[in-house]
Amino acid sequence: MNELMLEQLLKEADTHKIVNELYIFLNWVIIKTDRFAMSTMLSGMPGMIDPDGMNTCHESIIGKNAITIAEEFLLSNETLKKAIGMATLKAILPDVHEYVSGNSIDLFKKMAETKATCFIGHFKEAAAMRDTGYPVNIIELYPRPGDIHWDNAHNVLSNAEVVFMTGLTLVNNTFDEVIRRTPRAAYRIIMGPTVPFSKSLFNFGIWSAGTTLINNPEATIRYCQHGGGSIAYAPLGALEKVTISRN
Repeated sequence: MNELMLEQLLKEADTHKIVNELYIFLNWVIIKTDRFAMSTMLSGMPGMIDPDGMNTCHESIIGKNAITIAEEFLLSNETLKKAIGMATLKAILPDVHEYVSGNSIDLFKKMAETKATCFIGHFKEAAAMRDTGYPVNIIELYPRPGDIHWDNAHNVLSNAEVVFMTGLTLVNNTFDEVIRRTPRAAYRIIMGPTVPFSKSLFNFGIWSAGTTLINNPEATIRYCQHGGGSIAYAPLGALEKVTISRN
């Protein structure tokens, strides 16, 4: 996340909230202030470092000012701290009351039938659309068969009209480069559980933002503590995919 975006998000955050609970799981980090928020557990992220050794306990942040923790940890280059920082930021941003429930990909899928579309990251929905014959390309740092490596994607990205990207672009320092490489994109959609739910993202080249809300904390924590990964397999009603757009 670039400094200007972080600064803007922190300006809208509640400065009085404290960190009440922290949960670190195999696949997720969950923070509670007066409400719960989550982030993907980051590990093995290119350009970042994983925690050194076994000194990974962050109990000391309990009771601390949440905005202070969010800023400090998001400026870290350590994967675990960055995940805690992102979850904390999400837990102190103002509530968004007007949104659409559902997967962001589904909301914009019709466009991908006719418009040049790129996915930054391998999504099964993207692979299915590509296999159906849609004008879809998948860009990956670790490409699977049929995907295009990030380093070789300049041409398809420069011609893309619709761009889907994961929230991980905000933490692995590729977000600004995605924006630069997609000058023709009329629609850029950022999505995933790591995405901060804020309309301020629209000021940085984003048309639509999708994230995941925790509707049932008890069921979500139970799922995560037992190794739960994909949101698709979470208990019914525990989590909700939501999307905001410019209009």
